[in-house]
Amino acid sequence: MSVPYHRLPRVDARWRWWRPLVALAFLAGWYLVSQIVIAVAYFVPILRSQGADGLIQLQNDLASGALDPTDPVVLSMSLVSLVVLLPGILLAVRIARIGPAGILSSTRFRVRWAWTAWCLLPTLVIAAIMFVVQTGLFWDGGMITLEGGFAWNHDAIGQSTVSLGTLTLTIALVVLLVPFQGAAEEYIFRGFLMQTIASWIPWRIVGTVLAVAVSTVVFAVLHIPNGYNVWGILDVGSFGLIAAIIVLRTGGMEATVLQHAFNNIMIFLLQAPGWSGIDLTSTDANGTPGGWLVTLGTSLLFWGMVEFLARWRGLDRRFVGHEAPRFRGVAPAWAGGVRWTRPGGTGWATAPVRAGDAAGSDLRAGPDEDGAVDSAVGVAGRP
Repeated sequence: MSVPYHRLPRVDARWRWWRPLVALAFLAGWYLVSQIVIAVAYFVPILRSQGADGLIQLQNDLASGALDPTDPVVLSMSLVSLVVLLPGILLAVRIARIGPAGILSSTRFRVRWAWTAWCLLPTLVIAAIMFVVQTGLFWDGGMITLEGGFAWNHDAIGQSTVSLGTLTLTIALVVLLVPFQGAAEEYIFRGFLMQTIASWIPWRIVGTVLAVAVSTVVFAVLHIPNGYNVWGILDVGSFGLIAAIIVLRTGGMEATVLQHAFNNIMIFLLQAPGWSGIDLTSTDANGTPGGWLVTLGTSLLFWGMVEFLARWRGLDRRFVGHEAPRFRGVAPAWAGGVRWTRPGGTGWATAPVRAGDAAGSDLRAGPDEDGAVDSAVGVAGRP
């Protein structure tokens, strides 16, 4: 028997329906405290060096364009505020005793680094395609022209509005922070949220469908404050939907974290020079039918390549083991010790399970003549 990625919390005997709510509460508190710390770390130096006017300007910049790639201060503050969610969600699942932090990474309860290396191949293919599409490499009016050599098409995009130093700092920030920002979003939406929904629902097919649907909708809705129009939300939703399917099909986060990171890195780097001929606040910049179709097509292509690699490499997509019996009342004596309460512990296949996949204990149970606990005594019923 085996357990799919989205049901992994159920292999731990300590799992209870309320534990994800504890994790969510911890994450909310972590986020609130971290935002206060980040705000102080940024606001105090600016207040001292630029006064109240500088602080007001920063607040206005954050309100108008929190992810403006032409302003390293605004960009770094926005990215760091998202990056902190990654350690937050990893700590949350441990503190709530949902499982080890690695439960969100894959069915092996860790990052599968060899598989991650293989996933770089389709990621780079999609990155190359997106570069061609976004720069308009092979058609007139694109960001890059081939006339007279490979160069920026300044007639279409205008001139850069940032200094070389600002551009260099922006590129460094993007390369260092965006992978963790993408990973944070994947671990929360395609990891924690999908595992929570699927583990709450006993019917696996229904749980799977709802887990994918809820994670996709929440992911898309939370992007509305970024100014996306209907096509932009469809774009984000399509990306999230296929990413959720890839996680379920591969049993881990590796492929989608790479896809998310490379996608965002390319977007930021192409916008970093602040081309004077491009208006990032226009309607087209916030979503178009063509942009949605490109995202849908490249996401499907990425899924297809990852699926091929997973089959070819014989990827371990599921946890080899059983879901834990659902205890009612005091756990039986035979369940003592970490081997029964940690993911991957031995013994689930031989655990005494009653009707309805529930197990329990009777406090009157004691050892038999050989000193073994009578495991036939239990309390049947659903938790």
